Order: sequence, then C-alpha cells, then structure tokens
Amino acid sequence: MNFTLADYQADVVEETLNEIGIAAQRLRSNGDRKTAIGISAPTGAGKTVIASAVLEGLFFGTEDSDPRPETTVLWLTDDAELNEQSRKKIRASSDRINMNMLRTVESDFDQAEFSPGLVYFLNVQKLGTGAKRHIQTGDSRRYSLWETIGNTVKQRGSGFIVLVDEAHRGATDRSRPTILRRILDGATIEVPGGNDTFRTIVNPPAPIVIGLSATPKKFEEAMRGASGRSLVQVVADVQKVRASGLIKERINVSYAVDDQPSDDTLIRQAVADLDRSDRQWQQWARATGASSYPVPLLAIQVPDMTTDAKIGEIVQTLTDASDAFDDADSVAHSFGEHAPITTTTWLSGVQMPRVVQYIAPTSISQSGNLRAVIFKQALTTGWDCPRAEVMVSLRTAQEHTQIAQLIGRMVRNPLAKSIEEPEFDDLNAVDLYLPHFNKVEVAMVVKSFMDSADIEVPVQLNPKSMTRNPDVPAAVWDAINSLTREQKPVRRFTSNVNRLVRLGTLLDNSEFEHPGGSSYTQESRDVVVETLASVYSQNRVAIDKMADSLLEVSFEMATFDQYSGVNTGTISRTAATSQKNLRQLLEEAKRRLPDAAAAWYSTSLVIAGDLEWDEVVVRTVALARSAETREALESQCGTRVESWRRNTAGAVARLKPTQRQEFETIFAPIGSALNSVLGMPEKISQKTEILNKDTGLVAALPLYAAHLYALPESKLFPDTFTGWEESVLEAEQASSTLLGWYRNPVGGSHALSVHYLDSEVSKNLYPDFLFFHDDGEGGVAIDLVDPHNHSLADTSPKWAALARYVREHDGDFRRAAIVIKDTAGVLLAIQLSGQTDDSLAKKLAEATSKEAIEQLFREVGGTY
Repeated sequence: MNFTLADYQADVVEETLNEIGIAAQRLRSNGDRKTAIGISAPTGAGKTVIASAVLEGLFFGTEDSDPRPETTVLWLTDDAELNEQSRKKIRASSDRINMNMLRTVESDFDQAEFSPGLVYFLNVQKLGTGAKRHIQTGDSRRYSLWETIGNTVKQRGSGFIVLVDEAHRGATDRSRPTILRRILDGATIEVPGGNDTFRTIVNPPAPIVIGLSATPKKFEEAMRGASGRSLVQVVADVQKVRASGLIKERINVSYAVDDQPSDDTLIRQAVADLDRSDRQWQQWARATGASSYPVPLLAIQVPDMTTDAKIGEIVQTLTDASDAFDDADSVAHSFGEHAPITTTTWLSGVQMPRVVQYIAPTSISQSGNLRAVIFKQALTTGWDCPRAEVMVSLRTAQEHTQIAQLIGRMVRNPLAKSIEEPEFDDLNAVDLYLPHFNKVEVAMVVKSFMDSADIEVPVQLNPKSMTRNPDVPAAVWDAINSLTREQKPVRRFTSNVNRLVRLGTLLDNSEFEHPGGSSYTQESRDVVVETLASVYSQNRVAIDKMADSLLEVSFEMATFDQYSGVNTGTISRTAATSQKNLRQLLEEAKRRLPDAAAAWYSTSLVIAGDLEWDEVVVRTVALARSAETREALESQCGTRVESWRRNTAGAVARLKPTQRQEFETIFAPIGSALNSVLGMPEKISQKTEILNKDTGLVAALPLYAAHLYALPESKLFPDTFTGWEESVLEAEQASSTLLGWYRNPVGGSHALSVHYLDSEVSKNLYPDFLFFHDDGEGGVAIDLVDPHNHSLADTSPKWAALARYVREHDGDFRRAAIVIKDTAGVLLAIQLSGQTDDSLAKKLAEATSKEAIEQLFREVGGTY
C-alpha cells in the first residue's frame, strides 16, 4: 500500500483475507457451500481503502496469507460514477495494483469469461433489459454479459469473487428479482438475440460474495434468506475509528426560534461560518507548518421544485455575504437535470448574468474553485467530499430522513485526522442550519440521524461559544495546562523495519542533514541489508543447506503392475526448480520479510556478483524462513530508531506541531502511547439543548456554576449528567475550597486522555471530572474523579490503566478517585493517588466482573 493503514483498517483486511481463504476451502469441499462476507465500516472510515488492501492481499499475498494471482473480482455498484471514483481510489491507494488490472466493463467487452488477475467494474444498469449493447448477442456481440458472468462462476469457482459496493442497495428487496439479486443468487436468464429471438441460460449463484456496507445490520438484511450461503461479518471497531480522527468530533445543529422568515439570515450565518473556517484553516497551516490545507465548502439543499429564480436569490445572498462567491465557478449545482441554470446577480452595483453550471457529485471534492454546491437529493450516496463543513437545508420537516442521511456523509475529517491544536478546535465540527424547522422538527432530524448513524457523532443542538470563566483564577489554567495526556498511536506499524524506513523517509523529506553525508533513507536500507548479511554469516551452514534444497524439487516415481495393481518399486528423483517456481519462492520471501527487505537484500547479492540468480533467490528465501532473521531485524531496526530519536530530539522539538506529531508517532514503540501536554483553548463550543430520546422532544440543558468554561452572560455551563455523576458533582461543589471544575470531554484536543489496552487493542479513556481546589498555601490542588458504570466490560482495563497513569504522574494530583454505585445504591471510591507500586493496578486488572469490582471496592475502598 502507498500508506500505512489505520489499526482498525489493518484488522479488517487481515480478517477478511482469512475469511476468503476459509470460504474457498469450504467451497472446494462442497461446491454448494457458498459464502457472503460483509465488510462493515462507518461512513468516512475508508471502506474503499480497506477493499484496496484486501485486493492487494488477494493478488500479491501478505505475511500471513498466500497470493491468489489467478483470482478474478467483479466489482458491482448501481452507479457508473461511483465505480470510476472507486477505481481511481484503489489505484491511488495501492502500490502494486496497476491501472491495467482495473478494467471498466464497456460495451466493447465481449468474452466468454472474465480474465484472471483482474478487477472488473460493472454498474448493474448495463445488465438491464434496455441495455442491448451489453446483453444482446448478434453480429456485434458473441457473448451476453449474463453469459460471461455465468461462465465465470461455472469455470472459476472460488477463483471468482463478486464484490458489491454499498451492498445494501439493490439487494435487500427479495420480493422481486433485482439485477443484483440475480447475480448473487443465480437465475434463469432470457438472453436476447437478433430478430427478437431469445435464448434461455441458467446462471449459478456467485460462490463468494463480499459486500461493503456502513453497518453489519444493512448487509445482514441484504443477505437474509439466501439459501445455502453462510454469512460472515467483518466489522471495523467503531471505537478505533473514532480514535483514529477520521470522523468529525461533533455536529452543530442550528435553527430559528422566532416565528418569522429566517432562510436568508441563516444562509448568511452559514457563509460567515464558512469564512471563519477558511480563515482558521489558513491560520492552522501557518501555525503548524503544513504545506497545504483544505478549502471548506458550503452545501445548500433545496426542495425538488425550486425555480431558477429562487436559485438566483440564493446566489445573490452568497455574493452579498462574501467575496468568496464573486467568481463564476464558485457556485455550482448537482441536480438530476444537468443543464446549466442561467440567472442574474448584482455585483458592485451592476446587474450581471450568472450561469450556475452542473457538477457531478464525484467531482466536487477535486474542484478547487468551488465554494458552494446547491443540490436536492443527489449527494447522499457515493459522495465523498470531506471539505464540506457547512450545510444549509431549505427542505421541510417532512423530509427529515433525507437530511439525516446527508449529515452522515459530512462527518469525515478533510485531513483524515483530528485537529489537535486547542485554538483550532472549531475545525473538528460540522455546522448544519435548518431555517424551516422548529424545535420539535429538529428533534425529528436528530433522532433520525442517531437511529440510522453507523458511528456515534455527538450532535450539539443550538451550540454556543463558551469562554474562559472570569471567576476561575489564572493559576487553575496554569495547572490544567501542565497535565500530561496520553494518546494511542493512530497508525499501526507492523514491525520496527516499517518504523525505521518511514523515519528515514521523513527525516530526508524534512531536510535533516545526514551526519555521514548520505541519506537517512539509504541508511535505513543499509541497516536492513547488513542485518540480513549478519544473520547469514552467523547461520551459514543451516541457511546454505536449506537454500540448496530449494534449488531442486524432489519427487518419487512409483511403478505399478498393470494387471494386479501391485507396487513393484519406487524411485526417488529430483529436478531443477523451474524459473516460475523460483519466482514464486521470491514472492514468498517478500511476504515473509517486512517492507521491501527481501528486494533490497536480493539486489545487494546481485550487485556483489558472487551468486547466480537462482542462488540469490534461494538464499533470500532461506533467510526469510529463519526465525532468527525476524528477531534480528526487529532488534537492529528498533535500536537504530532509538538512536535517531536521541540524535534528532532537539531539532524535532523545535518543529511545528503537525510535523512534530509525525515524528512522535514513529518514535513511540509499537503499541505504546504518545505523550503530550494538555492545552486548553480560549473558548469551546457546547450544546445548550438536548434531545430526549423517550419523548422525542428537545429541552434546554440545566446550568452549573464554577465550570472552567461558561456562557459569557451568565458564567454558567450547560450540561447533563447521570444520577451518580450528579451526586459526585454536588459533593465536590459543596467544598469551600473549590476554585473551578472541568467536565472532561470524550475526545478532542482539550480532553485529558489515558492510553489503555483492551484485549491487546490500543484505546483511550477519558476520566469524567477534574476539580481544582485552593491548597491552603496559595497553590492549586487537582482532584481527578472518574465515576463509571462498572458493569461494562471495559471497566477493568480502563481503571488498571488509570491507576498506572496516576502512579506515573502522582505529583500532578492531590487525589485521584474511581467511583461506583454498588447494588445498595451507595457511592464507593478507591483512591488511586499515593501508590508505591503496581499492586493496585494488578488488582483492578484482575477484577473482570461487576461482582469482583464491588468486592475490591469493599476491600480497599471506602464511602465517597
């Protein structure tokens, strides 16, 4: 791949390849045992990137799976533009799949079967009854596409995989035989010929189906009732997706509360948000040293029957509100009718004609001059535009479902990561304006989105800016800004070789001068080659013996009497390994050794000139099969990473934050946390209303005093708490020494986070409260309090990690308490501060049930 997969993406790829292998084995043992594999990942989590890695693993193999270069993949959607978008993404993602392997099925395609080693992209409309050029045989076509599909299923078996993008579309309705259902389930097909003639063919079901969908439920519904087909779900870990930063942290929903026209006003407010976002991206780029930054986009949704005159009014409002819309190509539409819309606008007192051109949804992201797109319903599927950060919907409450679907397509972060700098935290949000909705109708939209969302993104109703509370002393801000936050690494390095190679490239690209006058990239490769050479030198006899055995293939020839069938003798024979088999062995070495280690080492042997090509291959393979090789590479490359870290630490520390974060991700040992100092912004955004899921109504949030951030006019903070969180807050606020408190958010650049492992998976936890007290000596004492529902399965690993964190940073906290409510309704607490060893953390790690946790609280804790 051209880049390192996020941890959850790598997990899904590995599991999918394993399931494909199991499905193929199942099919070989019984040709009727078909399989459907559902790959489910939330919108914005990179399903196409995951699919690209699966395809690369299929054709070229991985460290854990053998290649299947003869595989044929048929990629199906119901949208030709979506196919082309996916095709380009796969090519950009993979460094091994070339464009020649990615074929779009056009009208001139005419083969009995699909060829092996290729991915064919087909939109199902080409198989419809009206698509004569693709399905009708005659003088210009020998094979209908239906015949091609059926023949490939019959001849290739497990070597033919049907991959369905957006798998829930066109496959869920089993009451009628849709085109997609006939491909998946098999069907009797009437193939049209010349002179109104037809031939009947019977296509068998697709043996292995892979479906890409947003949620497991959607794919399960699509596959329900498929007889003889096993269903396997491969689901991306939603917590990992959120922690990766690919998804926006919150959605701000604003609506008018007055009974008066507001659409023009709120469009202008949305433009102001767009301009603010644009300025912040530019300031962020200057502050962090980023070479580029996103250009935010405004999406405006209009009713179906909107007139050209109304479009003209909207364009005029945009032009009046911001200079960003003066250019003719700054506004476009994506209506089903592709014709340009001609209108007039006033600019600098002059009435001028204005043409609003059509733009395809798949082209929006790449159109750099475009600042606003006007649409109806065309953007809810297949649209990929992370820079759409502000939206206005002029539709009515009756269409809340469509609006909710659109929100789900706007939650991707344009940089595929969260903005960590506190002063730019607004860039982690999406803004939605609903001029034609009242409070009750807004609740319908939010509930529809939350019910259908494939990943939980906090929705902020009528959010307001919270500034630093003037009643909170400056010493409190100094105290909180000194705390250490831990974060799990976003990218997963599979080996220290990967780390070293990536670090070498990064150092060179960042123009670090190599002390030896060479380059860090070259040195990283030299370390790998020298390590492999050292392993060979130390294990020469054993490796040479294995290498010699690979130069020939041993086999036996048994002779049988043709009448009695008795074995009359067996002769052992050998033959020189063929060039094709040697190439297969070299591919095995490339899979076994990390990164490009096998290629670098074999190239070094060729350059040395002491070995024939056959000998180069078998020595490389023998090394790759040696257990000592991987251990030596991990040790030597890990040591060199640490050496480079020490030597460049000062220079890296002086880099701008974004550049520095790239280095810190590599410097952190595999599986360990990234440490940084918590930084608090001057203001935050906070919801002021909440949806009651039971009643479906929106209500104002209660207000609390002494929070670090507050509404400027009242110095109060709106929020909601569980019953026992409320009890903890009341107890703390009763103290006469309280200077202020902070509700720690779940995620974001101003959240105190602690790294923990849950079943060997890296995650972050966020303690609920920080309380700041006068310590009686003119200083500030910090109390950390984390009430938690201890019946949840993650309680034990979370609190064991929190105990470890507090012990490592004991001087930062006067008191650190974990709190539960036992079966009798009593609040109990264990104090984590003052630990002298890891015994408490071990006890918490061993308390893996609700009963065990309550027993531990009774043994070492007390009443809160």
